[in-house]
Amino acid sequence: MSSIMATNTLRKLSLAIPRSSVSPSVSLVQIRTKSNQQKKVKNKKDMRREIMKEFVKKQELDKLMQTTSLKAAKMGEPFDPEMLNPARKRAPVEKSPEKKESEYLLIKEWSRYRMEEHKRDLQRLTDMVVSREKAMKELRKLSPLLYDRALELKEGLFPYECVGPTATPPIVHYVPPDPE
Repeated sequence: MSSIMATNTLRKLSLAIPRSSVSPSVSLVQIRTKSNQQKKVKNKKDMRREIMKEFVKKQELDKLMQTTSLKAAKMGEPFDPEMLNPARKRAPVEKSPEKKESEYLLIKEWSRYRMEEHKRDLQRLTDMVVSREKAMKELRKLSPLLYDRALELKEGLFPYECVGPTATPPIVHYVPPDPE
């Protein structure tokens, strides 16, 4: 039974290896050693990459520490380099169910307050518009001349100055779209 499994394994290995790269005299042991050597070379390249990544990280951290310590020194504050250590992480804070519920209720209460305030503001604006319209109707009845003067725009009432773009020249032969 084991000889059948060994033959099947050899067949699978021989199928996996391209025929052009193997001469008939090359044994399976030589093929395995070649692949192991290639893996070692890849592992060395990977190790070099990892070392370079760590080196670059260390340089960036050193630069960050230097700039941060300089800023802290300029401001007259003490600086602890351990605070920039990437391995130093704060554990997540678990809130108690009572605390979560109180925060939830506080948020709901704040939302209700803001909604009521918004409704009051809208009602105040509506009342102002209605009272203005009522006053304009009364003014029209009393004096049409005063009514017309009230509708006129007063140029100096709200100082408005508009300066258009100066760096962009007009587009030659531009036809604006028809609004209709």
